[in-house]
Amino acid sequence: MRRIGYALIGAMGLGLWASAGLAATPGDFTIWTQVQDPANALMTGSTIATQAALNAGNGAVPAGTDIGYQTVNGTGVADSTQGFYFAKLQSVSLAVDFAVSGSNQQGTLGIGFGIGEDSGGMNSAGVAMVIQNGSPLAYGAAARVNDVNQPASILALGSSSGTLFVSYDASTGNVTVGESTTTGASSPAASATYSGIEQQWAGDDLLASFFLRSDGTLGTPWQGGTEQAVFSNFRVLSGTAEAVPEPGSLAFLLGGIALFARRRRASKGL
Repeated sequence: MRRIGYALIGAMGLGLWASAGLAATPGDFTIWTQVQDPANALMTGSTIATQAALNAGNGAVPAGTDIGYQTVNGTGVADSTQGFYFAKLQSVSLAVDFAVSGSNQQGTLGIGFGIGEDSGGMNSAGVAMVIQNGSPLAYGAAARVNDVNQPASILALGSSSGTLFVSYDASTGNVTVGESTTTGASSPAASATYSGIEQQWAGDDLLASFFLRSDGTLGTPWQGGTEQAVFSNFRVLSGTAEAVPEPGSLAFLLGGIALFARRRRASKGL
């Protein structure tokens, strides 16, 4: 994984315990997978069932350092063995609540929430918020196609808590991202749409992620103090979360088990 960020604040870009036959339960954060790019001792994360906390500690963190959680345990859906994903053939709308707080903050951070095909954010779109010296500045939208940044846009002034949104329309390939300063909101107050962007991606199924990032694009990267971003109440507003492995992978796995069983019986003369 190269980075989780999307292009808004420097390329602010972007497991669930699940097995065959079990429904995905994405609201349990203990079954998401932590990702770091690169790992840094001052950037830490933890989960309980109801929330995930991402922390920036007291010291300088290089710009472009990310930590976050994603819905699969691989670099994408195809190579994951646990987690949940969203099939590219169906529309889906997602939301997650957040709250940020800290003390003696110095430097610039970003938080974000997005959807895409890979953990590196090569093909992805999301909503992000810039935090400078502890003050939430602005929400913005950003995306990538084949690792090329797409036009970013400012959505609204930032806030210390609220809801982040992302939705995908399977019929058009549109991805819409948005924000609300209301925790638990069911629809965004401001949003932006990347028309047909998924049709420019590789065509893989989709994963979701959220992150905390030290960023130097709009100012000095994180220098010290403490900051915590707590994500909670992840919800699928419409559409369905599918359990990993994908049906094709599951068929391959079951076929391998059956082949092994036949060979074992043959070796015993059964």
